Amino acid sequence: MTFNDKIDEWIKEAETRPASALMILKLVANRLRDLTERNEGLLAENIALQDGTRVQDYQKRIVHLERQLEMLKRQVGDGASLAALPLEIEVPNLLVYNAQGQVFRFALGDNLKTLGRLRGELVSDGEFPRLLAVPAHEELLFLFTSGRVSTLRVDEIPLSEGDSFTWEQAAQPDEPHAGALLASLVPLSRLPLADFFLQASRRGFVKKTLTSLAQSILDNHYLGRGTTQKADQPFDALLCQKGERYAIVTHEGRLLGFDVDDLTYSADERIRLSATDYVIAAFAVQPGQTILFVTQNGKVIQRDAVFLEATKSPSSRGQVLISPSRLEQGARFIGAAALKDTDKVVALDAEGQLTVYEAGEAASAGTLQAGAAILSIGVIPAKAQSVTSNQ
Repeated sequence: MTFNDKIDEWIKEAETRPASALMILKLVANRLRDLTERNEGLLAENIALQDGTRVQDYQKRIVHLERQLEMLKRQVGDGASLAALPLEIEVPNLLVYNAQGQVFRFALGDNLKTLGRLRGELVSDGEFPRLLAVPAHEELLFLFTSGRVSTLRVDEIPLSEGDSFTWEQAAQPDEPHAGALLASLVPLSRLPLADFFLQASRRGFVKKTLTSLAQSILDNHYLGRGTTQKADQPFDALLCQKGERYAIVTHEGRLLGFDVDDLTYSADERIRLSATDYVIAAFAVQPGQTILFVTQNGKVIQRDAVFLEATKSPSSRGQVLISPSRLEQGARFIGAAALKDTDKVVALDAEGQLTVYEAGEAASAGTLQAGAAILSIGVIPAKAQSVTSNQ
């Protein structure tokens, strides 16, 4: 029955039973209100189509879907799980980057034990260089302390050759703006299958963001700082799925675990830190992995994934990794990661030397045999092995 037919029927009803006229008037008013809203919506849609706004919106969506499709094509496997996707690293690349956005890219061979030496000042704006192993076909998200982001394929960064390097020789794909620093490089190829971005700050704030917002994030070049404190700054970000477990580790040996599903979409302080403590690692932990912790003098502590307890407390002190007496003696942590025994660990020491170790052997020995204090570590996943996207 059309709206006109309904009007004729309502008029007859009002003539027959005048007492029902008020109810009929309300029905007509509600129907007219619905039609007016639909008409306004159609008018706005028509205007958007005429001025190109809607077309631009559709074009942006197409570009975003094409990007996600390309990322999926780079993966190998059935795609059933983010954690189960193999990286297929034929020739893995190691990225060494600093807070100024300068990046070295090294190709890694199977039996390569040393990668050369970085000369000159290693500390940049109070931050040590960071290490990240990724395939050459990976796409990276550059996250800056201002919350700004940009993207770049790994193979667009020139390969570094030789055995001695200075930061003046490094590439700088995206120079930080207006006093900001480069906080982290985030592998993006798993974005189509991920549910969340997770961010951790130096002072232990954690925030998750739905990957359904990725199009807006990439279009606007902004993910956010992930903290509410002005003196704090973003430290790391990664992609994860529902049901995963997430961990942060601090300089003074505190370990805190979370079920990803329990984390909030706002930046919340998740660990109570002393004035001298700060976060030095953040990563997802998968079943079957172990967690490797490394101190500044190369000592290695290894724990099974089951050691990580999940807390729902909004602000916990976390699990203790070393005794108070060792803290008093000066022991501090410089890095941690979830890995398998078949993976490798690469370390940057205070002399600028980059050295590769077998993870299983290093854990068994309880130390990295480096010639100087350790500044940073990274994980090189074993070939044809499923890994997470942690750093």
